[in-house]
Amino acid sequence: MGQSLKKRFFLKNLALFLILLLIPLIVYGASSIVLTQNELKNNINTNSASILKQTKETIELVLNEIDQLSLVYDTNADIGFEMDAILQSNSATYERNAVTKVIKGFMNADPSARPYIYSIYVYYDSAGSRFFSSSEGIANLNQVSDNAWYASYRNQAADKTFWTEAREIKRASFDEKPLQLLTIYHRMSSRNGVIVLNILPHYIENILTSITPLSDQSLLIMNADDQVIFQNSNTALLQDIDLNRISKSPLDFFTMTFASGSYIISKHESDRYGWKYFSIVPQHTLYEFPSKLGKLMLMLLAAAYVIGLGLAYFITRRNYRQISRIVRILDLAENGGPFPQMTTRIKDEYSYIINNILKTFIEHSFLKIALSEKKFRMQAMELTALQAQINPHFLFNTLRTIYWKSYGLSGKRNEVSDMIENLSDLLDYSLSKPEERVTLEEEIRRTISYTDIQQIRYKDQFDLVWDIDDDVNRYTVIKLILQPIIENSIYHGIREKEGKSLIKVKAFAVKDRLHISIIDNGAGIAPENMKIIREKLKDSEEDSEHIGLFNTDKRLKLNYGEEYGLQIRSKPGWGTAVSMVIPSTPMRKA
Repeated sequence: MGQSLKKRFFLKNLALFLILLLIPLIVYGASSIVLTQNELKNNINTNSASILKQTKETIELVLNEIDQLSLVYDTNADIGFEMDAILQSNSATYERNAVTKVIKGFMNADPSARPYIYSIYVYYDSAGSRFFSSSEGIANLNQVSDNAWYASYRNQAADKTFWTEAREIKRASFDEKPLQLLTIYHRMSSRNGVIVLNILPHYIENILTSITPLSDQSLLIMNADDQVIFQNSNTALLQDIDLNRISKSPLDFFTMTFASGSYIISKHESDRYGWKYFSIVPQHTLYEFPSKLGKLMLMLLAAAYVIGLGLAYFITRRNYRQISRIVRILDLAENGGPFPQMTTRIKDEYSYIINNILKTFIEHSFLKIALSEKKFRMQAMELTALQAQINPHFLFNTLRTIYWKSYGLSGKRNEVSDMIENLSDLLDYSLSKPEERVTLEEEIRRTISYTDIQQIRYKDQFDLVWDIDDDVNRYTVIKLILQPIIENSIYHGIREKEGKSLIKVKAFAVKDRLHISIIDNGAGIAPENMKIIREKLKDSEEDSEHIGLFNTDKRLKLNYGEEYGLQIRSKPGWGTAVSMVIPSTPMRKA
């Protein structure tokens, strides 16, 4: 029977610990994997869209080079006429040779300045087989290795003004590997001919490689004829995926499956040139990090199971031993046997139960005394708690008594009674519902209670000017944002200066912001002290000399956000200006 009970205890504790340990881990791990996977997919979509947009803007800067060339060699009638005349003429004169050198130097400027431009050709139909080349000057189609562009130009429809194609050329017969080029064609509108811009693709592909955040992310750029002209992926990927399916998809973000697996694809199109920009990311990227999370979760589950097994065994063994001891004590008490010695230290709930059993059967009288002492201690604690419940109204009532005593001594209102009345009003305002927001009008009225006290104390030392726009009085603010700043002006500015000073409080609204400034022409703050104050405000440190400033700055940031707070400007001998900008929130009507 004992072993059966012990086994049930063990299984019960094991189930309890496994529920407490495994279920939260499973829920947390599963939700983390799902959320992480969704977040990764959203990030891939967002980042891919941003990369494709950036790529489009970069590529179109290159494509726009052809527009600049068109302005020079087509739209500019003088240059176009002169070049056409030189190409048609078979005679060479000094003047034409000089012009030819100038044109060649001008054409070669773009490839020299932009490393991604390989060469520029300008061809006029009237010139026959002759054309201008940025590298050779006047060239002949029959004498140059790169003349395949001419066939492409002739094979295009007459109404097609712009097209591109990927080409490869051999600069010399002994070249083992042909040079890859992207050729951009622009048919001239002012005269019959074409401008050819040859781009080196590897410059663009290096840019594509540098802007991809994922190592296995591929970027493809296809022209209007669905020909891949730029890529940063390997050739094997292009052979595996169906470019036609990708190109024809109407979606901007989709998933497609090919022989090598599934891919997440983002697409962006150029309205002007008809080019398509693709980002291709293997879908297993989504599962790479969640897979690591899953493995970590399984390890934690295994560890939790082992820990739960150990805890269940340890607690079952301990509890069974303690319960057996309790049963044995009860048996001894029932049979009148000798009781075991009481433990001097309570280690767990079972020790507590055993000690209480022994006290019940052996030390009944001592238990009564202990209960009496406990009751006495409870009464003493109750009395202490009651004494600690001092209501702030006691302070207000005391101040009110002093007020009437002062009034009775003079038989009328006097400076002391006015100061006590203003102090009572200020204490009531600051202690009652400190978290409550009030209108700026109420905050000003309560602050005047404080300034009236100070003007009695520092008679004829300062004047106070309120420059408050009428439409801001109804805006709500947190309590006590003016009084600490004015107090700081008096104690650190006005009091330190000889003669009469001025404090000006200004408030106005701009759009959805309330601007409040407290300006004094007191002694000002030395630059080194101003630097210390600003650093402490920035690091949220306290300063016992300017506790009002730091307290107000902290409360503004806690209530409105870290971007809000106090701005302090000061100059020794000129004064100090403390300003704050907070959201303008009108008081709701009841």
